[in-house]
Amino acid sequence: MTNMTMSDRYEKIRESEYGDSLNNAHITRRGDTLSVELTYPKISSQGIKFIEVDQESVRASDGIRMFYDYDRDGWAIQQPTRLIWNKEPYDMGWKEVAFIQSWGLREEQEAWERSLNEQRNE
Repeated sequence: MTNMTMSDRYEKIRESEYGDSLNNAHITRRGDTLSVELTYPKISSQGIKFIEVDQESVRASDGIRMFYDYDRDGWAIQQPTRLIWNKEPYDMGWKEVAFIQSWGLREEQEAWERSLNEQRNE
């Protein structure tokens, strides 16, 4: 019997249905991390395109929403411009507050690899 800790625990919550499905996302848990992977959101016309993250806690927060911007090749992060509670449906009104370029750390990775190779060659 293995001694599994919480950080080792893996649970598949939902597997994507792929194609033009409304449920085009893998959702898993590994330890204290929830992972959401959208499957082909650009071609799934009625599927999930946005990921919204918030918390329920005594500490108030306004949460964020993110999506992949294919034109700029990276993740756009938005925050609500209006906070409306207890009304369904509601329009939060979203404004971009950050953009994270895909492969933005590639140059750092390549520099690190060059440094390792130089150390090996010394």
